[in-house]
Amino acid sequence: MHTLMRAAVLTALAMVLLMTTAFASAYPATLENGNLVLVDGGMGVGRYADRTSVMVEQYEPPNYQIAINLVSVTFSDDYWRQHDTYVGGPYVIGDVFTVRFRYHWGRKSIAYKLGEQWQDWDINRDYSHAEGDPMIPNTAEVAFVSAYNMRFFDDKTGYSPVLKRHRRVVDESLYQAMGI
Repeated sequence: MHTLMRAAVLTALAMVLLMTTAFASAYPATLENGNLVLVDGGMGVGRYADRTSVMVEQYEPPNYQIAINLVSVTFSDDYWRQHDTYVGGPYVIGDVFTVRFRYHWGRKSIAYKLGEQWQDWDINRDYSHAEGDPMIPNTAEVAFVSAYNMRFFDDKTGYSPVLKRHRRVVDESLYQAMGI
């Protein structure tokens, strides 16, 4: 029974890794001349952080507060069926909403505000897609890089209780998309 359970867990982890790889290659890393940076995607809709919308609201090192717009982009299902990718295909820009982030440089911690309340982001917790992973840390990083032209999380790792190992908070491919 223990072997069966272990096989099921390993299979699930393999599927997650494959889905992550598919996410990275299925959507364009940037749109609109690099001003929109992919922070999340699924089911034909990408969420892009708009680098041109960044507004520094507080600059008191080691504390920072930055706002950035998130743009919803819907891609063509027909294009997907023909090419197994959205890269190079038509898209429609949809809803735009603002997310605010508070950063503490020394602790490498962030909090975010989508509605009325601030919420801390714990880098040592496994969040589900519905809870904002990878959108929250990726968007926070795009905002910080866009405001200061330097990485906030860089190669910072958090411990994953599910994977039972450390993993990067922000993947290097996000920095590559921003050219930093």
